[in-house]
Amino acid sequence: MSDWLWLLAGLLVGGLNVALVAGTVSRLQRNGNVRPLLAALFTTLRGFVLRLLLSMLVLVVALWHSAAAGLFAFAGIWLGRWTVLLWANAKGKV
Repeated sequence: MSDWLWLLAGLLVGGLNVALVAGTVSRLQRNGNVRPLLAALFTTLRGFVLRLLLSMLVLVVALWHSAAAGLFAFAGIWLGRWTVLLWANAKGKV
């Protein structure tokens, strides 16, 4: 697998991380009603663990491939996150 493909994998995971955060926030507050504390805590923790595992999986597998692949994957995660955030901000969704 080419090192440049790890950049694409990182971009996808970075974008998915932002989407998971947005989904978590939307589940915490529906129709203006704030969810009970315990349900909100479990929703937040579940989203955090899922995002952490996805990022770790991509980075660990990329680092098994090579150090350059790990750097490309990290750069992809970072760029993917900021690209989605800046795009959403430009659209007025943030």
